[in-house]
Amino acid sequence: MTLLIFRRPVGFDPTTFTGPFPSFMSFGQFLLPLAVLEIYFRTQDRPGVTRRIAMAASLFFLTLAMVAGLFAVTMAVWVPDVKAGFDPRRSISETLAATIATSGIDQATAQYHELKATQPTIYNFDEDQLNSLGYQLINTKKFSDAVRVLQLNADAYPKSSNAYDSLGEAYMDYGIKPLAIANYERAVQLDRNNVNAERMLQKLKAQ
Repeated sequence: MTLLIFRRPVGFDPTTFTGPFPSFMSFGQFLLPLAVLEIYFRTQDRPGVTRRIAMAASLFFLTLAMVAGLFAVTMAVWVPDVKAGFDPRRSISETLAATIATSGIDQATAQYHELKATQPTIYNFDEDQLNSLGYQLINTKKFSDAVRVLQLNADAYPKSSNAYDSLGEAYMDYGIKPLAIANYERAVQLDRNNVNAERMLQKLKAQ
């Protein structure tokens, strides 16, 4: 929800999904309904038109807020998934992953350039494709391959703060601190609201 409101992570780390905001939500999803129910019971026990109208109005606005929240989550999460399901293009991420597994990163890089030049409408070359593949490689500790893949993404989307943020993370996990800092700095230059990149820069420069 904070991403929808502020357009950036607030109160949590989007990579590990830890921080005060998830903890607050964990308690809030139980405490808020219980608080509303308690107020409702108290209103029922205490006669008075004003109290009942106020309670009815509160329930009405809470219902509207819930509907708005459901709509926002649907638009942010489900709609992209539905669109992806009907996307006729082949996944360049899955294609390159298979090539890396069988033939190595050099062959996959060459394949990426060839397919992008010859079949740009057949394959899905959206930014999230290589970004997703890069993180798959990071998670399996194939840091060298991850750097190569995420560098391809940064080259393809040079104005994307997220692309450089991901590349910075790959270099950081690979143990190449100067290049991690350089890419995180580039991410911040492209988007001053990139909280994750700023936080990682502070962490790296403090070491």
